[in-house]
Parts: sequence; C-alpha cells; structure tokens
Amino acid sequence: MAHVYSSTFSPASSLSPSTPLSNNSTVTWSAAGVLPSVVLGLCCVLGVPGNMAVLVVLGRRLKGGSFTLHLMMSLAVSDLVTLLTLPFWIAGFLRGWLFGSGVCKLLSYVVYWSVYTSVMTVTFLSIQRFIQVLYSHRWAQLRSKGKRALLAGLWVLGGLLALPYPFTKDVVMRKNLPMCQRAHASEAEYAGLLLYEVVAGFIIPFTVMVVFYSRLHHRVNKTAFFSSPKLTRLVTRIIVTFFVLYIPIQVNNFLRAISIWLGSEPLNKALQVSLDVAIALTFINSCVNPFLYAFASQVFVFRLEEKP
Repeated sequence: MAHVYSSTFSPASSLSPSTPLSNNSTVTWSAAGVLPSVVLGLCCVLGVPGNMAVLVVLGRRLKGGSFTLHLMMSLAVSDLVTLLTLPFWIAGFLRGWLFGSGVCKLLSYVVYWSVYTSVMTVTFLSIQRFIQVLYSHRWAQLRSKGKRALLAGLWVLGGLLALPYPFTKDVVMRKNLPMCQRAHASEAEYAGLLLYEVVAGFIIPFTVMVVFYSRLHHRVNKTAFFSSPKLTRLVTRIIVTFFVLYIPIQVNNFLRAISIWLGSEPLNKALQVSLDVAIALTFINSCVNPFLYAFASQVFVFRLEEKP
C-alpha cells in the first residue's frame, strides 16, 4: 500500500514544507541510509524471485479457469512492480536522489499505484470468496470477459487512488542530500494526504475484508463443502498478516497528522523513531504475499474450482 510509503523514500521527514533542491547542492554518502538500504535490498532479493516464481506457477494453472488464481497473479504482479523500483530508492538512500524530478514523480506514482492495486486485490479476494459461497449460481454466470473487466477495474481503481502523489512528490534537500519525497504547499495539505492514505488505503479495505471474511468464516463452518480446517486457518492468516504488516504505518500516518494539527514537534520526532520499522514491515509484505497466496492457491484451486 503506497499509502504505506508515506515517508519511505527519505531517511527523515519534516512537519514543514520541503525546501526545493538547489543546483549547487553537493552529494555526500548517507550513513543513515545504510540500514534502510539493507532492509530494502533484502526485500528485493527475496521478493522479486518469489513473486516471479508465483507468476510462473500460477500461470501454468490458469487454464483451469479459477478467478482466484487470476487475483493471485494480479497481486504478485503488483508486488513485483513495487519491488522492482527498490534499486532506485536504495540508491537514493545511500547517495541522494540523482535521477531528477520527473523520475521521482513517475516512480512515486508507479509505487503508489501498485501498492493500492495490491490492497484492492486482497480486498476483492474476500468479496469474491463471499459471493462464490453465497451466490455461486450468479458467480458462475459471470463470463471470462466480465472477470477480465473486474481485474482491469482493480488496476484502474488503484491508479485513480494514486493520482494525488505525483503532485506531492519532488526532489528536495534533506541533510545536504537531495531526496525524492513529499513536497507539500502547506502543513494542512500534508496532514490531509496522510489521512487520505489511512482511510483509502487501510480503514475502508480492512473493514471490507473483516466483514466479508467473517461472513465467509460463518458460512465455512456451516457448509460441508467448505469445512476444511486448512481453509479456516488460511483465512485467519490472511487477515492477521494484513493487519500486522499494515497497521503500524497507518497508525504512524494518523499520529503524524495529529502532530501537525497540534504543532507538536516532540511527537513528530518520536514518530520518526518508529517510522523506519513501520515502513520495513510494509515492504516485507510484498515478500510474504507470494508465499501466503501460493499456499492459498493450492487450497482454493482444488476446493473452489470455478467454471471458465
């Protein structure tokens, strides 16, 4: 969720609007960027081949017609796109952002687009499971074109949700290093976008997931066809994993918005201490998802087989 990357692309952030990059700025090595770079590097090394493996494995099974597998592939693609941008951010951490304002805005949009799409895909997975259990005949009537339209709609929605970010990202100076990060016209705009991320990127999707998976769990316990304890455990793992990995950054976003409105510099500094950990968890999610959903596909493909 690039909502989860609210300060991902810079070692530090400020409550005040950023200072534009000067042409006479010098670039030095950032020791503070070493640890974040190591974490991002591990995510890239583990996550890229993991997601590629998922795409290969699921691609071989798509002829079975399971829409769940298409959702899994969409999730793997969105996670892979996010991870493929990491070398740019790692270079930015270590040597400052050297790729210019245009690339900064473009890659920021790509990351937010892919992360929002990832969240929308996970959310729709819960909706699809619910519909297939309670309204299986109606779901079976949905043709291949309709399912492709649903997948395309998830990516379009993710792209629309990410539209604000190219306009709020730029190359700015932080501790004598050029950084690709937020560049807001006012503190109110900054706080507003933080809350937008919390609501659009977490509260609404997570609420939908909890409601539909709870209903699905209720149905699973009452239906012999869905009585597998493995399926019940899987649904629980999906919800818990999403909650554990995404709530820290969203709590941080919300509290930073509060600190802006209160004008509390001590609170902002305290939040910066936990920000790197929260950001790392969100990137780790892109590495974990391939394993969770690869396992999910093995459960669903045999028990929840759909007609093409």
